[in-house]
Amino acid sequence: MNPTKINKADLIGILSSSICLVHCLATPLLIAFGAEFITNPFFKYLFLILSFASIFKATEKVTNIKNATLLWVSFWGFLFSTLFQETYEWLHYSGYLFAILIIIGHILNIKYCRECLTQNENEN
Repeated sequence: MNPTKINKADLIGILSSSICLVHCLATPLLIAFGAEFITNPFFKYLFLILSFASIFKATEKVTNIKNATLLWVSFWGFLFSTLFQETYEWLHYSGYLFAILIIIGHILNIKYCRECLTQNENEN
């Protein structure tokens, strides 16, 4: 397991999920100030692609199944919420929850990888 590679994926995941969360929360305010470009579907798909890629790379060689499961369940919830939020209003709010869970999952993954690295160094 390469901890540097995993930590970069986790950092990208935290950053993209945080930006997505701010984007979703700030969109009504930005539209009020005339920034209607923010509603472009490009942003939605960009966040989904970044989220998928960062979770895929972060969980590629991880041995902590619970955390990997948290990240993947959160991603699929986020995907479902994002794609169908225009049809079902309540999914708009669940998208916030799943974005926060993705952030938490990446933070836990960083913590877990550091603990694994420390244990491996102590064994050698």
